[in-house]
Amino acid sequence: MSFISKFFNKEKVQCPRCLGKGHVDLDDIKRLNKELKWLPGSCAYCNGKGKVKPELISKIAVDTTYLTTDLSTEERKKLIAHDELAVLKAAYHDIHTDSFIEEITFLHFQGNLDSNTIAAFYQLNQKALNAEDKAKLIDYINEVIAHKK
Repeated sequence: MSFISKFFNKEKVQCPRCLGKGHVDLDDIKRLNKELKWLPGSCAYCNGKGKVKPELISKIAVDTTYLTTDLSTEERKKLIAHDELAVLKAAYHDIHTDSFIEEITFLHFQGNLDSNTIAAFYQLNQKALNAEDKAKLIDYINEVIAHKK
């Protein structure tokens, strides 16, 4: 790389979320304490490249739960720029996710409800889930229960 290229294109560093692999695996999820909140897949922090600009690390925490691959490019930029609404959405996402996990835990351990009954409870407030989505919800509920035992 020429001097001019180095001057204008700052060197990138290894992504602290995926440790340079370009994807987040179960070890990364456990290391960042994001069990029940993330799934393995392409790294949203480095966009699957394995490297990030050093400024990114100072702008947004590596374990930001809201920063996922399904976040739009526009929303990602707003979050990194600390746009007030994007930061509020991120905070709401964290609170909502934590509450959902705690509700499942309460319904199972204090309410003595099984995963199918808990899934039915959540369907009361939503439109009917198709069979695949209902199965995913039940799998997630079972994962929460197993994690909390």
